[in-house]
This record gives sequence, structure tokens and C-alpha cells, in this order.
Amino acid sequence: MNLTKRVGMNIRAIRKAQKLTIDELAEMCDFQAPYLSDVERGERNITLQTLTKILDALQVDAASVLIPEARVQGDSLNNRNEILSLLINTLEDKDADDIRMLLNVSNEIFGRFKVN
Repeated sequence: MNLTKRVGMNIRAIRKAQKLTIDELAEMCDFQAPYLSDVERGERNITLQTLTKILDALQVDAASVLIPEARVQGDSLNNRNEILSLLINTLEDKDADDIRMLLNVSNEIFGRFKVN
């Protein structure tokens, strides 16, 4: 996955974990929502100035969007919504067979759900 797409996906995950709508974040950054939507989908190549505005609005550091592993350190491991967002983010670009396989492995580990 290219860096532009990874940054966009991480921005989206953080925004959702903070329970912000795309319109709310766009307003905080003084952007248009469609522009920010393009950023989150990795369809816009953004400047460092734009990235800084987004990071400031989300109150996170650059590592949070540039280095995925940095987002699962410390307190964020205790935030269920953040962890779920990271999991969804990880699966977004996977095909149905890969997701089904992960679900089956999870079922084996936890033994709670059945997949048909």
C-alpha cells in the first residue's frame, strides 16, 4: 500500500475513533468535506502544511498517521473503539476470502461464532 493511501486510511481511523464526522474535521481544518474525503481515500497527494492542519485538529502526532504501529502503543491499546478502527482499517483493502479466513481463525481462537 502506498504512503498516500496509508496516511489517508489512518486519518480516517483516527477521525472515526474520535467520533468526528468528516464534516466536523473538515470544518476544524478549514477544508471542504469532499477534499478531506479524497485525502482519506488516498486520492489526494497532500502537502506537509495540509497534513499539519489535520494532525493539529485531531491532536495527534505525525507518527500516528505515518507509522501504523505507533498508533497501537500506550493508552490507545485500552481504547476499544481505536482498536476496532485499526482492525477495520487493516481489513479495508483485503478481499472477501482473506477476511473470511481471518474470521475463521478468530473463531478458532475464541470459539464463539460460526461462519457459513
